[in-house]
Parts: sequence; structure tokens; C-alpha cells
Amino acid sequence: MPSAINQQDFADPISRRLARGESLGESSQIWLDPWGRSTVPIVNGGMVDPEPYEIAAGTTLYRFASAGDGVEGALRGGWWLERRQLDHLIRYSQVNGRTLGYAVRLLCCVPPEWGSALNFLVAVKAAGTLMAWRGLANSAVGVFSPPAGMPAAAAGTTRITARNDVAALRVPQLFIPGTRRPGAASALFRYEGQWQTEGARDWVFGSGQ
Repeated sequence: MPSAINQQDFADPISRRLARGESLGESSQIWLDPWGRSTVPIVNGGMVDPEPYEIAAGTTLYRFASAGDGVEGALRGGWWLERRQLDHLIRYSQVNGRTLGYAVRLLCCVPPEWGSALNFLVAVKAAGTLMAWRGLANSAVGVFSPPAGMPAAAAGTTRITARNDVAALRVPQLFIPGTRRPGAASALFRYEGQWQTEGARDWVFGSGQ
């Protein structure tokens, strides 16, 4: 069996830690003793118990981002969905009278403070075999602290609790390591189309330019 395109990135132990939503910085550790000799990382968002998952060449994948990111920015992200999960989100939004972006935010646990408007959807095909981490969303907290010059009232905190015990709220996600490397987008993906989920009529197919 040929090696996955992103095998080296997937094999890096940090990739699973990122999939788990771990904070990697030393300042983001919880001390288990007064001397800091035993610590655990803060976990916020990410997946519950990520498992290795092989994506076959030609599989269509979908990613939500901000319209301002454009296709190039969207393809740099590591979090993706397969068609079955996209259909689940679409059904949820339709049944509950919510926007698709709201469904993604709630079911995939993406606080608005993390910066993504979730109003832009891109579709790609896997350029070859890809390795990913797959799992259910973990609860997440987003905190926004206004910079100098912005009113203090702009501060916000959003807590989204994962409800994986409810089938209608359970959406497995994919984390594909290596998407931020220079040239990764063209190596990993073949662009298919884009859709601005709010304010646009239909898919746009083409070069992504």
C-alpha cells in the first residue's frame, strides 16, 4: 500500500495532540503539584479520543471557513468533513430553521471568538491517500479580549458543550495534518468548488481564483 501524502506530518506526535485540542505552549499547562514537575495540557475543543483514519484518493472533502479567507486561506485549515457529515449538518439546519453556519458552530463546537465566520464552504478531492485523525467534537470555550481602542463591551466568552450522547448532535470530524506547509494545498487537494453559505445563490465551480 503506498504511503499517504502527509504520512510524515501524521506520524509527528504533535498531530494527535493538535487533533485533541491540546495547548502546546508551556504557559498553557495545568500544574498537578506545587513545583510544576507534573503537568497536563489544557484541552479546549478538538476531538474526543482521535483515531487514525485513512482517506482514499479521490474522496470529496469539505471545509467551512470565512468568506474573507478565500479558497487559498480555507485550504490551509486542518479541520474537514466528509459528505455524510455535511448532509447531517444541512439536515440539522433545515429541521431547526437555523443557518448552516450555526449548525457547524453548535455541532462541531466552534466558538465565534476563534475567528471563523463559517459562512464559506470549499470542496476538494483528496489528491492521493491521506491520513487523518477522526473523532467527535469536544466541548470548547472561546474568549475574546478587546485590544486597545476597542470598547470593553466587545469582550465575550462562548461555551459550547458537546452533546455526543445525542445522535442528532453527533458529527465526526477529520483533522488532516500538514495543511499549513508551503505548497500543501496543491499537494494534498484538488479543488472542486466553493459556496458562500450566506448571501450566495449557488456553488461556484472553477479554478478557485
